[in-house]
Amino acid sequence: MFGYKFNFMRRFFRRYMRPMSIEEAQAKKALLSKAYFLISLVTFGSVLYQVKKGRLDWMESEGLIPEDEAKLSPAFQYARMLGVEKATVVRIKGTNILGTKEYDKESFDPTQHVLEEENSLKDPERKFLKL
Repeated sequence: MFGYKFNFMRRFFRRYMRPMSIEEAQAKKALLSKAYFLISLVTFGSVLYQVKKGRLDWMESEGLIPEDEAKLSPAFQYARMLGVEKATVVRIKGTNILGTKEYDKESFDPTQHVLEEENSLKDPERKFLKL
């Protein structure tokens, strides 16, 4: 495979493209690098704008995710997304285990889970909701 020469590719490009002078190549390279810089600057600026407006999760800000689903902790969201049948979700901060909770795919209801966690008297850091 690597010993095969791609003569047909060389003929194709030679047929439709003419050689370019060094000055012309440097001018096109400068133009493309400036265009790339402007596009990346605009993209970075739009990301900063979205962060400032508090819209880090665009699906949530556009209303594509139900409110109950948006309040779930990332562990439960990933368990649901990956289709895990049963799991033990552990909440950790630093080296301390703040709590554990069982997840079962058949019996898990996000609305019920959010209501239970919001109405519990636990410290907010120990709740299994998105902070």
